[in-house]
Amino acid sequence: MADDAAQRLMDAEEHRRSYTAIMKATGEVGVPFCMALAVFFTNLVIRNGVGVALVAGILTYLLVFFVVKTFFSH
Repeated sequence: MADDAAQRLMDAEEHRRSYTAIMKATGEVGVPFCMALAVFFTNLVIRNGVGVALVAGILTYLLVFFVVKTFFSH
């Protein structure tokens, strides 16, 4: 019985580490990339040109990346 409790505790710790890693990757890569992609295609749709769309996408990615790092770092 005690061995089962120890195994459950180790499983819970592993799940917590996995959850933390997934949330970190999502916050630092996924969210900024999705926002940059949205800005890029929005600029293409409103006919600003590929160059302006690319620059706006890169700037958005960097801005959102630093906002996420600043406000969601624990």
